[in-house]
Amino acid sequence: MRIGALTKLLEVANAPYDRLADLKKKKRIIGSTLADVPEELIYAAGLHPFLILGTNNPIRYSAALLPDNSCSLARSNLELVVGYQGDFFDGFILSQVCDTTQHLCDIWKRKFPTHYFENFLAPRQVARPSARDWYAQECRRLRKELGKYTGKEITDDDLWRSFRIYNENRALLRRLYDIKREVPVLMTNREFFDLVKATFFMDKEEHNRLLREVLDWAEQQKGHLQGQEGYFKLIIAGIVVEPPNIYDLIDEVKGNIVGDNLCSASRYIYHDVPLEGDPAEALAERHVRKPHFSPINSDVERIYKDLLELYREKGAETIFYIHIKYCESQDYDLPDIKMRMRQEGIPLLELETEYQTTHLAQMKTRLQAFCESVLGRM
Repeated sequence: MRIGALTKLLEVANAPYDRLADLKKKKRIIGSTLADVPEELIYAAGLHPFLILGTNNPIRYSAALLPDNSCSLARSNLELVVGYQGDFFDGFILSQVCDTTQHLCDIWKRKFPTHYFENFLAPRQVARPSARDWYAQECRRLRKELGKYTGKEITDDDLWRSFRIYNENRALLRRLYDIKREVPVLMTNREFFDLVKATFFMDKEEHNRLLREVLDWAEQQKGHLQGQEGYFKLIIAGIVVEPPNIYDLIDEVKGNIVGDNLCSASRYIYHDVPLEGDPAEALAERHVRKPHFSPINSDVERIYKDLLELYREKGAETIFYIHIKYCESQDYDLPDIKMRMRQEGIPLLELETEYQTTHLAQMKTRLQAFCESVLGRM
């Protein structure tokens, strides 16, 4: 039986834009895109950070601005803001992590000339000695510009308070992930990852309050339910899982996601901001410790080494790779990942997806066939 807090979080995750009008009455809303924009800075400035994760509505506007073979996520993000929700945002902070997002930032800025706008340039090769300093300097620059925009200086106390709230949020989500791994019957894959998704849209303190209620409920219930019986363990890899109905398909075949490297999940909830030293350096420390992300890495071999380590650590049986159509960085990574997994004898299923035209019935058939023929699960 679902509790009210869980129901509310799931509603937010599946209809986040319904809340924009109410949010705008309380705070100015700053939209950001994946990945690595330090939301803690936006929150400390008294603004509401809102992650733009695209739309499944038909493409009507962005087709005139980006070519059809552009990354599905980038086109969908632009479509959402230009065609549907742009008026609700007061400003944007966009991260440049690939060629497509670099062009996207230029287009975005021209389409919204009256909005507050910042490019956030995170270092892509985080193993370089200069990467940590670069990221810290970008945080200092963004802190200064946000202060100019709000007309109020962002103090160190503001930042440490923001860091504590965000760290608590990540800790609550990590604990729920542990319970979900242990007792998958308590919470479906779709429900857990929707709980994570809701944090991208809600006020963090409200999200923390509801998460604490869900966690108390989960702790009480887990002892009365079965563990892993009937489920198989899998790792899900990629950037995001869209449309989220893919989680429903995995739930149908009784797959239990026990680990991931998604930007919209583990890459977001693992590794807290240190609560000591210089605030910008603390944010930089978190950045360089994050798990591998396709366009941002410390070693090219980490594209498969991290997956192998996660697969073995969690005792998984297979890896599902969510491939966003036309994502250049994933296109480069996939051949190496597939080759290494074949060498290691690890079953890997690639699921190509697009925000607007994913054929879920065909994907369901492929997923079921893989489970039956490769994993031996009828």
